[in-house]
Amino acid sequence: MTNPSAPDGKTQADLLKDLRTGSPRQQEDALQRLAAVGDAESLDAVVEYLRDQPDAPRGPALDALRVLANKFMPVDRYGMAEAIIPYLSADDWNQRFVATRLLNTHPSELATGRLRELVQESLDKIVAEQYSRFSTIKLAAERTLHESMMALASCGKLTSLPDILGYLDEPELRPIATRALGLIGSETERPRLEDLTEDEDIRVRDSAQWSLGLMDERIEMLTNPPAQPQEPPPDRMHPVYWAHRNLIASDDALLQFLIVRVAIEHLILDPYFSDGRVPEACALTVRRYEGDTPPEFRFNRAEIIGVWHYAFQGPELFETEKPAASQLALPRPGQSGHRAAGITISIPKHLEDTGDGLVSFDCVFGPMFGRGWLYQITRRDKEWTFALVRRTWAS
Repeated sequence: MTNPSAPDGKTQADLLKDLRTGSPRQQEDALQRLAAVGDAESLDAVVEYLRDQPDAPRGPALDALRVLANKFMPVDRYGMAEAIIPYLSADDWNQRFVATRLLNTHPSELATGRLRELVQESLDKIVAEQYSRFSTIKLAAERTLHESMMALASCGKLTSLPDILGYLDEPELRPIATRALGLIGSETERPRLEDLTEDEDIRVRDSAQWSLGLMDERIEMLTNPPAQPQEPPPDRMHPVYWAHRNLIASDDALLQFLIVRVAIEHLILDPYFSDGRVPEACALTVRRYEGDTPPEFRFNRAEIIGVWHYAFQGPELFETEKPAASQLALPRPGQSGHRAAGITISIPKHLEDTGDGLVSFDCVFGPMFGRGWLYQITRRDKEWTFALVRRTWAS
């Protein structure tokens, strides 16, 4: 398995040592790097770090935990819950939201009591901010309210059923409470869900259909299990990430690494998968440039060597016809179609020979959101590695 390292030569083992025994600055740097290049062992180390050092910088640690916990399964789910639960009381409501999302994907009964309290705190915060038209805190509290209700259902199961039924009496909570019933999956509530499919609120009707479908899927899995269960992905990796690791872009090891490992997995899945906002499709253009500094992506001072099409469903990846030199597959900000996405990868011509160079990844996801990253790409022990140098542009 690839073990990327930083330009200063630190391996993953070095980063884990910094996390355990380094200075606060070394620990923060290690957290940022491990979020990008770490494996399942890194997830365990971040969980241990949060449990053993409660006064440590918690923002970078939560960012690392969010990425790693959506890529790998923890070895100790109770330890994972103990690392997450303090964030449910964070001053930063965005951190509370991230924590509730993590508890949805990694539920633990340890969090049930605190989630009950958070639902009420979210309601109180929304009321307190109701006259603040552009309140970011209100928006974060609304997102946290919805996610904490779902997390409560996931963590508490039948013990949380009375809470969820109580939320059905609140008009604004009925849609999410209806979905939470599906997560609990109690067959005693099937008649109630069937009645809710005819509710006057379309959001409630849709939620009831979703919940009934989820319950039917569970019954189908129990009554008709597959004759030969699929082998789980190796290294505790999430099945979606494992499916992406198996995508084939090219026989060329460098192109395979840049397209699949960095562009698709690191730049698309890592930030967007946990939020359910992965682009449905993405065009990936690879260019080769002269010199040591990548050209600005909007100008074609580089040779286009290939274009690939990525689709999240499947997932699928295949090379497409290369455009004319005056064209780029990267959609421009403002382009119609809110799911338009593209990444332009610019590599130096000398990279294969020298094994070291700067590669830019200029991205547009959606009509108005763009960002660019500059990475140091290095070949060590016959494997390609990457480390962030800086952010290059945004629009």
